[in-house]
Amino acid sequence: MEQTPIPSFDTWTSLFLIVSSLGFFLSIVLSIHKTGRKNNLPVILLILGFSFILLQYVFFWTNYKLVYPYFYFFDSSWYLAFGPLLYTYLSRFYSKSLRPSLYHFFPAILSAIINAYYLIKSNGFQDIAAYKGEFFHYILWSLRSPWLIALSLIIYIIISKDFIAHFNSEQKSEYEITRKKWSSFLLSLFFIFTLSYISYYTLVRFSFFNAHWDYAISFAMSLGIYGIGYMVYKEPSIFNGELLSNLFIEKEKNTELTDTTKDEFYNQLLQYINTNKPFLNNDLRLVHLADNIGLSSHLLSRLINEKSKMNFNQFINEYRLNEAKKLLVENPEASIKTIYFDVGFNNKATFNSAFKNKFKCTPSEYKRKKTTVEYH
Repeated sequence: MEQTPIPSFDTWTSLFLIVSSLGFFLSIVLSIHKTGRKNNLPVILLILGFSFILLQYVFFWTNYKLVYPYFYFFDSSWYLAFGPLLYTYLSRFYSKSLRPSLYHFFPAILSAIINAYYLIKSNGFQDIAAYKGEFFHYILWSLRSPWLIALSLIIYIIISKDFIAHFNSEQKSEYEITRKKWSSFLLSLFFIFTLSYISYYTLVRFSFFNAHWDYAISFAMSLGIYGIGYMVYKEPSIFNGELLSNLFIEKEKNTELTDTTKDEFYNQLLQYINTNKPFLNNDLRLVHLADNIGLSSHLLSRLINEKSKMNFNQFINEYRLNEAKKLLVENPEASIKTIYFDVGFNNKATFNSAFKNKFKCTPSEYKRKKTTVEYH
């Protein structure tokens, strides 16, 4: 009589349970991160889906799948959705008006429906052999094919690469150059994930393949997907030249300027800011401002650091805070949320903290004080 394996965890499976938990945590962080939250939804789903897949792998490796057969997290359905999700994110990043058609997600949705049907009908897939020969059973195993999933992943890498190339213009701005590098980097991380996935179903056919190979490949897949999530979370810092600037922001050679030239450029910057108030744009980035005043991102960042003794975010937030201070007095009926959003902040906590640090009181306290003084 064949003995049923005893469910248990070892060091590797415990580690992957933690990695899966980190994925859920990262998806939550991106969900509550108000800057670009709506545009980040495809990546949030990408990370969430992969976290569920890892959790399903852990159940398989530890044999808990045998104890809880209904604990199934639709791995094949998520895999079919990953390519369209990345493509949707890149489309929205390049143009907020672009909305890829829902037909991209049809295979993933069909797979989820059929898997859910047989999950219930076959007692958690334990009796799935009894339904062999049914039309929908054939569709089920076709959609579960790793080579169909691999084909889907490859197709969307090609589509996304062509999409990025389509937006390249002959006159490249700083923002366009940085955007292309950043998008290509995301695509490279997704390629690592895809290559790892394909390598598993190739190497598993050889006799030398064992559980440690499985773990290593799953770790590489985790690196690709969570790397994308981290880069999306840090996108504002990257485009402001505060993170990985050597990788994404082009540096100039021989850009030593005289003090007089630096003063001229800095005055040009101040005049542009005071006249056009670009800080009111909630999505303002260093590369945007550099394009608008005709300087490189690297030079503008250096100029701000040297002249204002602040980084780009601190420098811009100074203008936003002063504008908020003025609006709190001039428009006392407006809510705090309306004011912080109108002056360029995306997050109430960040606004309150910065305001209190500069003016030694919260926006509500400042508003109340000024209102009380006017009435007296």
